[in-house]
Amino acid sequence: MGSDKPDENSTAQPLDQAGQKKRGYSDFFAWPVDRQLEEWAIVDSLKESLEKANAGFFNSLVARGRGNDPPDCEAMLFEGGKLGIEVTELVDAEAIMAYKNGNTDHWAEWGEIKLIKSITQRLEVKDTSKNIKGGPYDLYMLVIHTDEPILSFDYTQPLLSKCPFGFYSLINRAFLLMSYDEKYQCCPFIELNIKTRTFK
Repeated sequence: MGSDKPDENSTAQPLDQAGQKKRGYSDFFAWPVDRQLEEWAIVDSLKESLEKANAGFFNSLVARGRGNDPPDCEAMLFEGGKLGIEVTELVDAEAIMAYKNGNTDHWAEWGEIKLIKSITQRLEVKDTSKNIKGGPYDLYMLVIHTDEPILSFDYTQPLLSKCPFGFYSLINRAFLLMSYDEKYQCCPFIELNIKTRTFK
């Protein structure tokens, strides 16, 4: 499937430029100067964390590039077959605006109801095959990344561990990926409890 990384000539950007353009709130995964590299890096972080947990199931990760999405990335499954990977973010828009307006001490509150509702919305938005490019895909995965300060693994895992997210027609597996946690020495993840709807 080609190189694991996006082309270095097209993605290399000065880190100081990226730092200047970051939004300041919940932006651990943000690469404002290169969205393609950002999406690839997010999925690669999940890949590394899965492998650390002896739960890896794909390799040969590549970014599909602007104009060739969705999905944002694709990879090869260990057992063979093609994996389509879509990336989306879980963030409180009001908290971003508060930060930009100078309220840098404001953190969004995330209770169980809000968290589950927000994740469900991201799943529903991305569960459409109408505009899918490439493929055919043997497995389709959604990665929901978050850097919300409240949403650590220790806080989030008990809320989601037994939560069923229902049936989806396109998405086979979905993960919530959190920003780097010193306690776990990786970006922790939670696989969401979803089921794929089958049509007879």
